[in-house]
Amino acid sequence: MSSTSRTPGADPDDARLVSIYRQVLTLVGIGTVLGALTELAMLRHWQGPAQLVPWAVLAVLLAAAVAWLVRRTRGTVRTVRVAAVVSVLGSAYGVYEHVLANLRAGAVDPRYADAWESMSGAAQLWAATSGAVGPSPVLVPGTMGLAGVLLWLAVLRWRPGPA
Repeated sequence: MSSTSRTPGADPDDARLVSIYRQVLTLVGIGTVLGALTELAMLRHWQGPAQLVPWAVLAVLLAAAVAWLVRRTRGTVRTVRVAAVVSVLGSAYGVYEHVLANLRAGAVDPRYADAWESMSGAAQLWAATSGAVGPSPVLVPGTMGLAGVLLWLAVLRWRPGPA
């Protein structure tokens, strides 16, 4: 279960430390995935096919992370990398969709209906991203991207060691 390539003059403690960092990043990434799944469940985020997409992305990311935790191979590294990229891209799209839904809701929100059209674009964007207006939380899809980044970092520059 080696995790780093050796460089001349490298301290053996460095390799152990990198291995510990990989383990910690993997566990924090898994915890982040589980937190995002929990939040999706609490929000009952299954009201249509589009709302099932983050469930699928997070399930694949979780499976890849567990596979990496159990057996570190080139295949599991590739799987984690692909799942992480899909997660980050899905996260960016989810944040965009949530902000857009909140912006559309601004004009009909009772707190903002009278002032929405006179607000600057920046003020509308802030209200839509901060949760002041609209039904869609922006932080939840962002969490999916965070999990992907953490797991990408966990496998960064991993090379199989000598058998």
